[in-house]
Amino acid sequence: MGISRRNFLATGASAAATAGILGASVAMGAEAKPAMIGACGLACKTCPLMKAGKCKGCASGKEASAEMVKKKPCPVLKCAAMKKIDYCGTGCKMFTKCKKVVGKPYAATFLAMIDKKLKA
Repeated sequence: MGISRRNFLATGASAAATAGILGASVAMGAEAKPAMIGACGLACKTCPLMKAGKCKGCASGKEASAEMVKKKPCPVLKCAAMKKIDYCGTGCKMFTKCKKVVGKPYAATFLAMIDKKLKA
């Protein structure tokens, strides 16, 4: 029998995504850097703030230095660093209800869908 969809989403999808990010950086050559992923879970190159020139990049909550947390006005990064978690979506039980991520960067409808699927 195969793996259930729920188990794949819980384990396989994140591993596949990580392999995709790392594989893409290797495929681009030795000089390529892996994609920066913010504590919110977005790849920095897809972040609207970075595209607008209002951010120079982020880090996971565990990778963020005290100086980075102090200099960056991002409440999501500050919260993740305080809680000592890498990414809100995988480390915070309040992710789908958090006012820091609703609308910036995640739509309320997306978070409601995630919340519903997690409870199923």
